[in-house]
Amino acid sequence: MKGGSAVSGDGRRVVAIGGGHGLSRVLAACRHLGLAPTAVVTVADDGGSSGRLRRDLGIIALGDLRMALLALARNEALADALAHRFERGHLQGHALGNLLLVAMTEAADGDVLRALRRAETLLECDGAVLPSTTAPVHIAARVSGNRLSGQANITQSGGRLESIWLEPDDPPACAEAVDAVRRADVVVLGPGSLFTSVVVNLLVTDLCRAVCETDALLVHVANVQAPPGETSQLALRDHVDVLNSTLGGRRIDVVVVHQGPRPPGPGTPLAPLAPLPGGPRVVAADLLHRDHDDRLRPAHDPARLAEALRRAMAPMPAPWGAGAT
Repeated sequence: MKGGSAVSGDGRRVVAIGGGHGLSRVLAACRHLGLAPTAVVTVADDGGSSGRLRRDLGIIALGDLRMALLALARNEALADALAHRFERGHLQGHALGNLLLVAMTEAADGDVLRALRRAETLLECDGAVLPSTTAPVHIAARVSGNRLSGQANITQSGGRLESIWLEPDDPPACAEAVDAVRRADVVVLGPGSLFTSVVVNLLVTDLCRAVCETDALLVHVANVQAPPGETSQLALRDHVDVLNSTLGGRRIDVVVVHQGPRPPGPGTPLAPLAPLPGGPRVVAADLLHRDHDDRLRPAHDPARLAEALRRAMAPMPAPWGAGAT
């Protein structure tokens, strides 16, 4: 795929915007539906292997790009190898896939988009992966009156997030990502950390403008619970309000939300939205992942999420806001 948005077997163009494990789950769900999505990925992470490589080499964060590539890979043997994380020595903590992307970027004279295209070919990806910006940006925020810098610090602060921005401000959008959104039939936002995985992409002005102006169905996949940290004090309607506010005149069309067993772990469950006139359509379903011995995990199950997304993308049976499906 050379720029633009990848096309599914039935002709629909699906773009998923976010980062981290949440975006990977959406991409896996799209593959269950036979779709070949385009992932538009945040590159502002500054923790772990990505953060170390950023400090050493002055590059964009590669970890979320790596996870998106692996979620789309048909070459499972290579994907398993690139998911390996070293446990000792000077490479301790680094993911092999991050190191490969560094090598491919340097071989491409610093062109991360060329490196991603080569990685997609090697991994035989069903879809495409693009950064929201190719500029080495960092996240800054005001949390409970204090200015914090860096995704890790903001996520772990536990305070009330009052505002968030990128430094340097107004970074250039990846032109291919903007084109993919403008040509999309469906744009999916989330799941993931609301501000530091989802909203951060919309702080790239031209990308946000493309989302606001697209005629695509705009779907928000909600987290199965609000993890401790940046959104622990927010209800699901607050999440939707934040996204609508960030998008200006454009509003979320459909919200996909977990309704079922309480997720394990320290997070706060997000109750399904009560349908409101003029509000988003709600698709509620049991989305929790079960492991091999049927234990619940606080994450979306790709197959269950796929069915919910199928319902979300289906033709509308009634006017917007008519109720949960």
